[in-house]
Amino acid sequence: MDFFNTQLGNLPSLTWKSVWAAKGILEKGLCWRVGTGDCIFIWGDLWISGAEIDRLQNETSNENIKTVSDLIDLASRTWKKDLVISSFNTDVARKILQIPLAEIAYENFQVWRGESSGEFSVRSAYKLLQEANLDPNNNYLQTETRNFYRKLWNLHLPPKN
Repeated sequence: MDFFNTQLGNLPSLTWKSVWAAKGILEKGLCWRVGTGDCIFIWGDLWISGAEIDRLQNETSNENIKTVSDLIDLASRTWKKDLVISSFNTDVARKILQIPLAEIAYENFQVWRGESSGEFSVRSAYKLLQEANLDPNNNYLQTETRNFYRKLWNLHLPPKN
C-alpha cells in the first residue's frame, strides 16, 4: 500500500486523521537516496540534494532519460557525465555529479532531507513547515477540530449547580 496515495476514508479514527493530515509535509521532506536508480523518476521525484526547486522540469527534448538509472553507467557504476551535462543546466548537473554512487548497486531508499543523518525529527519537520510558508489553518485536522470546539463553546447549556 502506498501511503501517499491513500484516502482519508469514511469515519477515520483521530489517529489516522492526524497521520493523514501530516502527509503533505512528509511527502515534501522525503527524498530518494540513489542506489540502482531504476525506480526514481528524474522529472517527478525528489532525488537531488540541495536543489533550489523540489522537482526538476524537463528542459531538454531528450526523451530517452526517464529514470535516474538512465544516467548511470551500470558497468562502471559512474555517472554518464556527458549525458548529465547535456541534459541539465550547469548547477543541477554539478549537483548530480556530486551524488556518490556505491561500487555495488543497492536498492534505492527514501531518507528525510531535513537532517544530514537522513532520519526524521519533529524539529526538522517543523522547520520545513515554516520554510514552506504553509498556513497551518488550511490543515484538514485543525480546521475540523476548530469547528468542533466552536460548536461546543456555542452550545446553550444550563449552568452547573
